[in-house]
Amino acid sequence: MTGGDRIQCKLEDVLTEKQLKNIMRQLLKNELHWKVIHSDVKSAASESSGFLGEYFQVTLVARAGGVSETFKLFVKRVPVKNQPKADFISTNNFYKREALVYGLINKLTDSDDPFPWCTRALVHDEYILVMKDLRSLGYSPRPQAETLDLPHVLTTVTSVARFHAAIANYETRKTNENKTPWNINQEYSEILVEPNFNDSPWMTCTVKLTANLLKTFSNKYNNLEDLEVKLWKLFLKACDDMKEYENTLNVLIHKDLWINNIMFRYEDGVPVNALLIDYQCIRYGPPSFDLMIFLYCSTSRSFREQYEKKVFHQYFSVFVDNLEEATKQRLVELKYDEEEFLRWCERSRMFGALIAIGIFPYILMDPTAAKKTYDDPETYDEYLVVDRTKPVVAHCRQNAVYRQRQLELCEEFVERYVEK
Repeated sequence: MTGGDRIQCKLEDVLTEKQLKNIMRQLLKNELHWKVIHSDVKSAASESSGFLGEYFQVTLVARAGGVSETFKLFVKRVPVKNQPKADFISTNNFYKREALVYGLINKLTDSDDPFPWCTRALVHDEYILVMKDLRSLGYSPRPQAETLDLPHVLTTVTSVARFHAAIANYETRKTNENKTPWNINQEYSEILVEPNFNDSPWMTCTVKLTANLLKTFSNKYNNLEDLEVKLWKLFLKACDDMKEYENTLNVLIHKDLWINNIMFRYEDGVPVNALLIDYQCIRYGPPSFDLMIFLYCSTSRSFREQYEKKVFHQYFSVFVDNLEEATKQRLVELKYDEEEFLRWCERSRMFGALIAIGIFPYILMDPTAAKKTYDDPETYDEYLVVDRTKPVVAHCRQNAVYRQRQLELCEEFVERYVEK
């Protein structure tokens, strides 16, 4: 949801008449007599703020009851001009997952919360998501290639903890209502299956790229024997670790907590709230996996070494403070206390690092270059599941930050898990 060169579009090219009526009904609080007297629709043509859709900013001026109001919307939809990407999105249920979360949000949150961890959708289905433009509500993103400092990290983990607590409370209430154990995974397991982080062509491509980055740029690990074989085994082990476990706490996790999926609100330049957006990659498992994914995607190694313990304590304190009494009792029965949570954080570390290794080649690339590289239907499949080494190495040579963040992470992974 960041800036970029814009291409003007027509309203009817983005929203159907039925969708527009549904949106206006919600925005105008059931006002029956309204008319859109002006619309402005712009496509983020050179922008690659996300990789699983097309993005639009829509401004509507509507007249209702003799009064005109202006509304700013954000629209994300399945691509219509890149069929390979559209097929990839559909096959892997990305929009269905997001629709699941937005369908639950009304049951999980208070609409009057001054510090919400999420926003509500006006339209959500397996093809499109429409919500209020968060920038018009005072929220803004951070530059996608930067790492976060401590105030931003603590603000984010506060929202993550509240998200997880809301899920845990919801499952407790459903269990008590049904008088039988209930969780989200048993209800929606068919769309919560992992699409890429498993034994897949995409993962094979990730292994190949990681080995090639180390061979090309590392001074420490550029000549390791059987590196691809070792990485493959470790990557699959990390993938297998991310699952639902018996006899411990499991929740719905975001699993895509990189910097562009977090929007911040500020007071006097200080972050006071973080909204979590983009739920296309949700999974079900121990909440620690979200924490480690977030830290590896959004902070530097030196930050983690200095502040991890503080971040973990902040998360767990907020999490417990937002639990209902019945859920707290469930945690007692599971023997899930802060010490157990910390053990799970360490167990989740390798998967958190793997997520970042897998998505950094996309999310850290300059948006214009990323769109040119990854959104071309002619090369989409090749860079997705065959070999993306050539464009990534080329961009590494041009962009020191892009190169250094990937190299630091790949070297840490080897140091922790290959060379131990």
